[in-house]
Amino acid sequence: MAPEQLRPDTGTQSEEELLGWLVSGDAAQRAEAQARLLPLGESLLPRLELLAVVSRDDEARAGLLEFLQVLTARRVHPDQLQLFPELSAVAAKSVQRGLGLVAYWEVEQAPPGLVEELPVSPCGVGPQPESKLLIEGRKLLELRDKLGTLGGLARPGLEQLLSSPSPVSRLQGMVLAAALGLRPAPATLARLRVDPGEVELDARYASSAFMPSDGRVFRVKVSLSKRASLLTSRLDAPWREVRNDEPFALRVEDGLMEWFGTVQSPAANDDVYPFRAGPSGELLNNLRATGAWEATDAQQYWNRARPLWRLWWKHVGPRPDAYDRFHWLALVHSPLGYQIRFEPLLLGEKTVLHVAAPTGVEAELLTFPHGVHQPVVVHRGALPLTYSSEKPMSGVGVRLRLGETWVDTGAFFAPRKGERMTVWLQPELLRHFLEESRARNGK
Repeated sequence: MAPEQLRPDTGTQSEEELLGWLVSGDAAQRAEAQARLLPLGESLLPRLELLAVVSRDDEARAGLLEFLQVLTARRVHPDQLQLFPELSAVAAKSVQRGLGLVAYWEVEQAPPGLVEELPVSPCGVGPQPESKLLIEGRKLLELRDKLGTLGGLARPGLEQLLSSPSPVSRLQGMVLAAALGLRPAPATLARLRVDPGEVELDARYASSAFMPSDGRVFRVKVSLSKRASLLTSRLDAPWREVRNDEPFALRVEDGLMEWFGTVQSPAANDDVYPFRAGPSGELLNNLRATGAWEATDAQQYWNRARPLWRLWWKHVGPRPDAYDRFHWLALVHSPLGYQIRFEPLLLGEKTVLHVAAPTGVEAELLTFPHGVHQPVVVHRGALPLTYSSEKPMSGVGVRLRLGETWVDTGAFFAPRKGERMTVWLQPELLRHFLEESRARNGK
């Protein structure tokens, strides 16, 4: 990529324009509009109804359905759509699909498919964490995955499961709610918190580095009221502490993390309900590096983030299984003048850094030992060059000789033990990057 491909965007998008983006054929535009509009919650419903009235082609209706699946996961209960005929029509098939899946599941009466995993800690120091309920039954996993394709429109079906006369079904519903990141209605949670039911399950102790599991399985009784209280506290727990003096970018990222947690994080197989960052967490860090971290309002954040955001949707998109971290980082770093690849070493004892191109240019590899104020040159030679070490390298910088001057490239690498890191320096892009750096620094 040329550096120009990551230049900040310009312009201002009103809420009405973002609503139009929801039914756009551009996946990056739809995703941005969803993330930016999601915090508005139920206040959007009247305007979404008008959008549904004029959006009659299949692609537009599919885009609107996509957003309804996101909006109803936590912000709006699907029952609220009944006041809006067009929105109800868009959502109806998905809602009925969820109800049908759950009705069939209850009739089939499959085994619980759950195992309680009990925590362990050395010497019992400190308060013990709560146990997990793991989904291990094949049919329950299949139900989780099918409901997961419906987003928040699976909630009516989930509510039906949570209202089942069967204690087993109610417990399964609670675990599915956490695994899919779907929030049951407050009245449902309140009722479950005083549910007297109990379910007998297999249990085992978790494995840890200091105490491997012995595989022993025994029977326990699980209280529905206790699991409902745990689910409620986990759903209500903020993922971070909000401060008045924090960078504005964190507020934008809060909405982005909620959005990613709904549309891109894979379903879990337990009821702990953590934020599952995965590739999306790496993307947020990359967006910060584009200048989005210094943004003072949402529009400025998105103008700075949009070029990289569009690149993400071109190469990764909504498919976490398609994410190749090293391919993505190579794209992100290429405007800076370098790309990286990691390969395991057969013996796995050394650390190897290979710097390729531009051929014949003199280079220095620098390390930055702890407590030493000046970098230490560990290797010097003409490119391409290879440096290997028996010890881990905490960080290596690259300096090039341009004429009579040694110039720091700004590139900084951390090869890991047992791996060969290959770095390609791209002359034209690197030269462009260095010239811009000098201009910014007044040199």
